[in-house]
Amino acid sequence: MHCPQCNSKNIVKNGHTHYGKQRFKCHDCGRQFVESLTRQPIDLSTRELIDKLLLERISLRGCLKSFGQI
Repeated sequence: MHCPQCNSKNIVKNGHTHYGKQRFKCHDCGRQFVESLTRQPIDLSTRELIDKLLLERISLRGCLKSFGQI
């Protein structure tokens, strides 16, 4: 296993997430991560759109409705 940020193999266990997955920490760069992600990251264009909607004082629930998530 290696760090996703700096590719170092200097990794140690660092507790568990609230979902119960093992958390790891890189000694070289300090990044904390889990080995296998179950949630997909949000792409940059969607993230920017959500930021714009929140700046217009639209609730997070309203943003989710507009994306068809609810």
